Amino acid sequence: MIKIIWCKTSAFIFVNCIVLLTGQLSLADPKCNREEVQIYNGLQLKAKFCVEIAISSEERQRGLMFREELGLGDGMMFVYDQPQSVSFWMKNTSIPLDIIFADSNGFISKVFKNAVPFSEAAIFGGHNVQYVIEINAGLTEALDIVAGNFIKNIMVAPMN
Repeated sequence: MIKIIWCKTSAFIFVNCIVLLTGQLSLADPKCNREEVQIYNGLQLKAKFCVEIAISSEERQRGLMFREELGLGDGMMFVYDQPQSVSFWMKNTSIPLDIIFADSNGFISKVFKNAVPFSEAAIFGGHNVQYVIEINAGLTEALDIVAGNFIKNIMVAPMN
């Protein structure tokens, strides 16, 4: 039996309704023409996203600035050559985001929820961060993505 739920226009409520209605953990387009990143809690797959990869300094500096929209299952993954201290900001970014910070093994060390568009406040990700993933605000809450989960992607070094 399909239950119809009236959803308000708020992005957070919309995302939660989509997740509840579809019952899917994978929001990524099955025909992803970029990179797929998976988020796990132990052996349990929590989510999949289709992400753009930002490797060069210029790509990381631009990030998702000046974008008008971000697909529900899309995101951006920032890759650093080595673990380091990182900070982000939302200058020139109009899309509210959740920001996921992970170490060289892909273990998520911090999740920053609902970064405010156009804010110039620094969002400190921590020390020893090598991967950062930006996704639509509300998804980490809806999918229960938390510190201690881990990411898998072709770019992430295998765990020891």
